[in-house]
Amino acid sequence: MEPPREPGHPWLPETRPAYPPPVPVQPGPTSGNDSQPPRPRFDWRRLSRSPRGAAGLAVLAAALLLWPFAGFSWIPWLIGIVALVVLRLLRLDGPLRGWDVPLACLAVVIGLMLSTGPWAWAMAASIGILLAGLAQLPWWRLAAVGAVLCVVSGIGFGTSLRQDRVEMEQMQARAGDPMRVQLGEARPARVLPALLTAVQQDDADPVCRLLTPEAEGQLLAAVGVASCPDAVAELHRRTSGVPGQDEKQLPQPQASPDGLVVDACSTAWSGAAGRELGRILIMQTDPSVQRFAVRGFAPCAG
Repeated sequence: MEPPREPGHPWLPETRPAYPPPVPVQPGPTSGNDSQPPRPRFDWRRLSRSPRGAAGLAVLAAALLLWPFAGFSWIPWLIGIVALVVLRLLRLDGPLRGWDVPLACLAVVIGLMLSTGPWAWAMAASIGILLAGLAQLPWWRLAAVGAVLCVVSGIGFGTSLRQDRVEMEQMQARAGDPMRVQLGEARPARVLPALLTAVQQDDADPVCRLLTPEAEGQLLAAVGVASCPDAVAELHRRTSGVPGQDEKQLPQPQASPDGLVVDACSTAWSGAAGRELGRILIMQTDPSVQRFAVRGFAPCAG
């Protein structure tokens, strides 16, 4: 008998597959952990235990602690960034095996140290020890040592700042002497008229520029004010309504054992400043420069 034929294909014999069709497998429930591998977590302990990580963290902490003592200057940080870029451009990060970042941080620390002093270094180190002790609690001994070092270095740092401030004020005071050399009067006879004119016009600059620090201190003590401009303002108030004097009628400087002296006891200067400052002592500020200023005052005779 002939094999049965399929409808529509009368001349083709019926064929059977050589292999059974595959059985579809239904996917079972999967968990989120099986879908993708877990991501590695950042571990501070692992970073700090490696020599490179510990060195980088230590140098970065030192830079952050020194930064306030350097006045929050960005220049050392720019130096560190430039150093890191140069190392990367030269492709030295491969031979250095990742030590390029700690080296860049070390450049920042060196720049900050150049902008600070030894007491700032000690203060930063003390703060670092204190923070390390607090992070390792209950390691109280390290925290106590850090606290004591912070107190000692803080006192030293404050003392050094005070000394620097005093030295700066002394330098500014000494720097005022060359200014008086240039702004003094060209003739000794012009000192008293310049003082009287400035007081009558309430102009403090000519008076304050003519006075040495010693003479200025005498004037402030006699008038009872805290600054030279305040003293000139007070003298102007005291001479208000007093008629001015002709420069030709004013007394001239006379030579004395104390140098050149102008007896201004009969002038408006003595009436305003007091008889304790009636005699004006004149000095030549520099022998090479024809300039004269007031080096002090003396009381009127009798």
